[in-house]
Amino acid sequence: MVDPINFDEVKKQFFAKMKQKAEEVKEPCVLRAADVQPREHDWLWDGHLLCAAVEMMTGLPSIGKSQVHCSFVACVTTTKPWPDGTDSGEPANVVMLTAEDALDQELIPRLMAAGADLKRVHILKCIKSDGNDRQFLLDSDLDMLEKVVTEIGDVKLITIDPITSYQGVKIDSHKTTAVRSQLGPLKDFAERNHVAVSCITHPAKAAGNKAIDWFIGSQAYIAAARVGHVCIPEMETDDNGDKIETGRVLFCHVKHNASERMPTLAFRKKSFDLHGTSCDPFTIIQSVRVEWGEDSVDISADEAIREAASSGNVNRLTGKQAEVVAFLRQMLQGGEPVAKRDIDAEAAKRGYSHEQLKTARNNLKKGGDDIVAAQVPGQAHAGWTWQWLRF
Repeated sequence: MVDPINFDEVKKQFFAKMKQKAEEVKEPCVLRAADVQPREHDWLWDGHLLCAAVEMMTGLPSIGKSQVHCSFVACVTTTKPWPDGTDSGEPANVVMLTAEDALDQELIPRLMAAGADLKRVHILKCIKSDGNDRQFLLDSDLDMLEKVVTEIGDVKLITIDPITSYQGVKIDSHKTTAVRSQLGPLKDFAERNHVAVSCITHPAKAAGNKAIDWFIGSQAYIAAARVGHVCIPEMETDDNGDKIETGRVLFCHVKHNASERMPTLAFRKKSFDLHGTSCDPFTIIQSVRVEWGEDSVDISADEAIREAASSGNVNRLTGKQAEVVAFLRQMLQGGEPVAKRDIDAEAAKRGYSHEQLKTARNNLKKGGDDIVAAQVPGQAHAGWTWQWLRF
């Protein structure tokens, strides 16, 4: 005869083991300060890009942030000096993650226009999982990025453009704990692999006149970075006393807890024609690059923002619409049709209205990103999809 099971005793033993396990795992880790060997900062670009650390850059849509990244890549992969004229050191390798630019039509021509050594540029396009291609995600694929860095070797810079595209659609950028759960491991990854990680972010909604508040969503984004930059249009006063743009963009040092504040630099976006390709030597491909000014500009990030705010030009950056545009790009980044009802449902969770989504779609179209709406055959009302035809 089988003895009956004493469930109370089983439960008691289970919780006793769980308690014992928790007590065994939980231990303090204490270091004596005298046992820690001090080491100096290893700057990739003095004051701007720090090895073993994360840098964040924000600014107006289409102001040239992606082209600035290409400029960074050109300096790292060649002996081209940094924008302030300082030595870039020996050429090294770069890994790029870019979610918004077509590789063949935009990224590669921009890199060529910037003067990068393409043989040293490695693009992490996607992750192959169970026979399918999917987007790289920070919360689950840092081990894959580490594998790439190790296999390539001599990687000094990783660019992520924009970082929000690699955080998944479910993360709430306004919740500090949610953001830290991904940026903390990214910071640890940078330290472990001794690489500089440069991330582009979208501007925050309702940002004031403090540059530190111009990074999207939670303060956790800029908090995770050792260095921060903001790109702001340079202003001047015309003959009527009105503030107008000079055509230059100010590259301002915002966060600098690892160095003194570096001088503000300036650049212009310039069109550039690439003559000939490996397939057709007579082809002319039009691209864009940034051209840096030789001299620094005597203005701080906060002062530059106040100058632009007085002209009303920062409204296109500080409104919530920039955030909705970033959300829509994130939802459609895979290039496949996405059910409109799924977009609406996720937007509603974040407090975005149908009208804001419509405006964001129109803003993307103005920038050359065609978002096409299509109806699924046989589904009269709920069968609409949106698709980003840029892919």
